[in-house]
Amino acid sequence: MNRAARRTDLDLLRVIICATVILAHALLIFAAEPAYHVKSAVAWPVATVLYEGMRIATLCIFFALAGWSSVASCRGRTVGRYVGDRVTRVLVPLIAGVILQGPIIKFIELSQGRDLRMAGFREVTPLKTDFLAFAARYFTRSDLLTWSHLWFLAYLFLISIALLPVLRVLARRAPSHTMPGFLTALLPGVALAALVLVTHGYWPFLPNLARDGANLLLFAACFGLGALFAAWPGFEARLRADAPWLLVLALAALTGVVLAGPSPLGRVCVGLCAWGCIGAAFGFAGRHPPPPTPLLTWLGEATMPVYVLHHIPVLVLGVLVLPLGWSDGVKVLAIWLPATLIALTLYRLAVLPWRVPRFLLGMAPPRPAVRVEPVRQGAT
Repeated sequence: MNRAARRTDLDLLRVIICATVILAHALLIFAAEPAYHVKSAVAWPVATVLYEGMRIATLCIFFALAGWSSVASCRGRTVGRYVGDRVTRVLVPLIAGVILQGPIIKFIELSQGRDLRMAGFREVTPLKTDFLAFAARYFTRSDLLTWSHLWFLAYLFLISIALLPVLRVLARRAPSHTMPGFLTALLPGVALAALVLVTHGYWPFLPNLARDGANLLLFAACFGLGALFAAWPGFEARLRADAPWLLVLALAALTGVVLAGPSPLGRVCVGLCAWGCIGAAFGFAGRHPPPPTPLLTWLGEATMPVYVLHHIPVLVLGVLVLPLGWSDGVKVLAIWLPATLIALTLYRLAVLPWRVPRFLLGMAPPRPAVRVEPVRQGAT
């Protein structure tokens, strides 16, 4: 995408959502949801509610942002270039993460007496072997392989390829600046609610792809909404006007999710909450686009690598912090903030300057430094 046309509001939204994902994983350690690598022995109700809201919001907004970016990527590109871009930017980080980070994450998980497999979660006897001995077994047993938080990349790759015909149609269309009515702007929420209800989606939340078709459809729908925004700027204008009401919808629906749980009403509320979060996020972001700055550009480019890198720091800090006698809120902050700083530092020192790490994390090669020739005296 042309730098002159770069959407700074969406860059800022990506940065905020990436930071929120790290916070959500810190909260998940203390939430009631059992399927995670490291868990507190006692659930913290505040973490349970906050995590539920952040899980719906971050996932749906991330997929919507990816849909918007995919339409922009399709403009002026051939099918081959688009597919090649998806392979290098999404599939390569997924494979690299499973190979390089998977053994560490699985070792931490099993050492905590927990085992998250494609078939589900179970408690096991804590692992007693050392890491090197475990790593030697990791690649010889398929039941030990894990993609952990990188499941998002697998879903994103499949969705972005499967919806390519739709993306190309939207990319070729002249942008429409007509603005839908208020009731029309609520229809996506009704559609998402019906989708989650009919497919019995969201619960149980086990993103293993093979038996998770309902959530795959939900995320594909969110991706499609983002793609629609890219082709219909008038719809985004409607969201900017209705952002406060959409935020109210998201919060009210989240209340329904928490109270109703995995029930028909709860699933309806998941769909409404997803749309409220997407609409409010795009709406508020578009109301106040920040000026383009080097820091925003740097952080915007860092979101994918930081997302890939943050999970091991979260888990290690979780293991270290859990035994301490601090309050749960302080523990969450003691995991979230240092994990974010560690991931950013790893990105800056171990990824950004180097060609191979950049490739493994889906980034383009580093730009060569521009050499300025000294002006010789007497030159004309």
